[in-house]
Amino acid sequence: MIYVLIALAVFLLDWNIKNYIERHFDTGKEKDILKGKITVKKQYNRGFSFNILKEKADYVRKISAFVFGILLFIFILLLPQKNKAIKKLGMSLCVGGAASNVADRVKRGYVVDYFILNIKPLRNIVFNLADIFIFIGCFITFLASPVHSGKSPVKCNENFSDAVED
Repeated sequence: MIYVLIALAVFLLDWNIKNYIERHFDTGKEKDILKGKITVKKQYNRGFSFNILKEKADYVRKISAFVFGILLFIFILLLPQKNKAIKKLGMSLCVGGAASNVADRVKRGYVVDYFILNIKPLRNIVFNLADIFIFIGCFITFLASPVHSGKSPVKCNENFSDAVED
């Protein structure tokens, strides 16, 4: 249940910030906060990341909803599994962030991006919190994966090697 609440909290946090930005900021206007470390700038993204396929917003919306459905299905399958707290945490961050961005695409036809990290390589990229949660969630999920941890996803019978030697 806690992981569903985390996903919901991520969704609500980003969704409410997007609504605030929509009401109180003009598109393209910039405002520095946190001593210039972050710039708030309302920008619309009609495509995938970096506005890829922006001219095909309907296609992007359908693909995004489909991928979100798969992600949600995997999350639901993961929830009852034991000893997978880190993977569940990562997936809950991904699901919450993806839900906010998909809801934006469905309701508005675009995703509201609203901040820039004033670090040289990222200075020209406008993000939203959902993007950050998706990135962090994917990273956590990757770290918890059997491929990364060196654990085999398949449990072998200890007697298997004895049977092969015979």
